[in-house]
Amino acid sequence: MVNLKSGDRVDCRIKDRVIVGPYDDHDEIKTFEIVSTDNYGYYLFVPRYLIISGSKITDIFRCRQLGIEDRFADEQIVYITGSMVSGISRQDGMRCEHCKDFVLMASANQEDGITFKCYSCRFNPYR
Repeated sequence: MVNLKSGDRVDCRIKDRVIVGPYDDHDEIKTFEIVSTDNYGYYLFVPRYLIISGSKITDIFRCRQLGIEDRFADEQIVYITGSMVSGISRQDGMRCEHCKDFVLMASANQEDGITFKCYSCRFNPYR
């Protein structure tokens, strides 16, 4: 299993509203964001316009229990094993260390050389 983390995007094959394995027959391929991981698989964010069998609505308690960011409270998540990932969707950019927003084409801009802080967070520390 590839070492993926929260914030990464994965491609999954879907057939009849069910996420199927990478070698199974499918109707479409969708990209999902990983919101949490454990030793056996991944928790994926499911947008409201998609209906996926087995997805659950999270509450704030479940988010904290699973290590999911609070912004995903009252959203749908689904759990998949690592063998159900059909591809990894990489985007060029970085996630802001403070607000966790993803900015395309961003690079590290802090003194340590590895973290990124977006323009809004740099000029408004109370954001």
